[in-house]
Amino acid sequence: MKTIIKLAVCLLIAGLVYRFAFYKTPQQKMFAKTLAAAQAGDMNAALSVGKLYAAGEGTAQNGTQAAEWYRKAAVDGSSEASWLLAQLYITGVLVPQDLEEALTYLQLSARAGYAASQSELGRFYEQGLAGLPVHPAQALYWRFLAAQNGDKKAQALVQQTEKENPELFLQIQNFLDALALAKQGNAASRLEAGRAYRTGFPILRDDEQAVFWLTAAWEENQSAEAACELAELYQNGWGVEKSEAKALELLGAAAEKKSPLAQYLLGERSYKENPPKYEDAFAWFSNAAEGGYPQAQYMTGFMLMQGQGTHRSVQLAIKFFRDAAEKEHTAAQYVLGQIYWKGLGVPVDKKAGEKWLLRAAQNGNASAKALLEN
Repeated sequence: MKTIIKLAVCLLIAGLVYRFAFYKTPQQKMFAKTLAAAQAGDMNAALSVGKLYAAGEGTAQNGTQAAEWYRKAAVDGSSEASWLLAQLYITGVLVPQDLEEALTYLQLSARAGYAASQSELGRFYEQGLAGLPVHPAQALYWRFLAAQNGDKKAQALVQQTEKENPELFLQIQNFLDALALAKQGNAASRLEAGRAYRTGFPILRDDEQAVFWLTAAWEENQSAEAACELAELYQNGWGVEKSEAKALELLGAAAEKKSPLAQYLLGERSYKENPPKYEDAFAWFSNAAEGGYPQAQYMTGFMLMQGQGTHRSVQLAIKFFRDAAEKEHTAAQYVLGQIYWKGLGVPVDKKAGEKWLLRAAQNGNASAKALLEN
């Protein structure tokens, strides 16, 4: 009898040991199943495993493991995983706080259209976190996008900005409107978007985006203005591999379309060569001048006055200087004023000279102001 009792006790103990050693709760079973799927390459499962590690459901809470699985899903394209990984690094509860690491994944998911990340990225720009510049316009840009994607907090902040800073609100709203039209193929809007990214107004400068939109405006819409601006990017290697040949190709193509800006820029290149190609420069400047480009009119007048690349002609020079001066070109106004005031190749005409010097001075020309004062 004692033997039977001992055997029963042993079996009971063995059963309890087995239960505690091998029994799994439903949550543990679900975790094991999900982990196996993730390890087999299922990235939806990888995201779920990250959540389970973060929450401590079916396994011990482990921030490092949560981050690892979120990262795998993020690299595979999961915007939610990028957002959750960013949150781990922002809060610094389960892993050490690392705002720069968080920024990487915020940007990744924000660019993919994830509203929560867009809203948070706006906060980063507002406060200058993770090495970003404090930039209210860029902050509002991301909050606008988040609001459009349904983020309630972002919607409230955008409405607040509209009341407190209507000028900034309109700048970003107009930029986003242009960007939307650019995506639909509108030539003027593509040019506008490219310029905004190139100049860094109203949003931060982004040379790669500038190249993208200016290229689209040129190649698909044949915008000569876009070709000229794109040429500058190629010439300087901004957002694209530097290529003097490509820059010249673009300017030449735009010049063939009778772009005064392209003609002027080609003239400027010829004028600045060593040695200068004055005849080529004059040809390009005079063509651009006929197209109404003020700086080209000024340079044409200057070269005629100096006899560079053409026969000297004060009367023709005056004609081109006046064309530019009427368009409020201050240097042309100043030179024209000097010509009449001092009688440079023409009879002295103090009245006409004073008129043009005054206009130049009113437009901020310091030399004209000094001449009038003396």
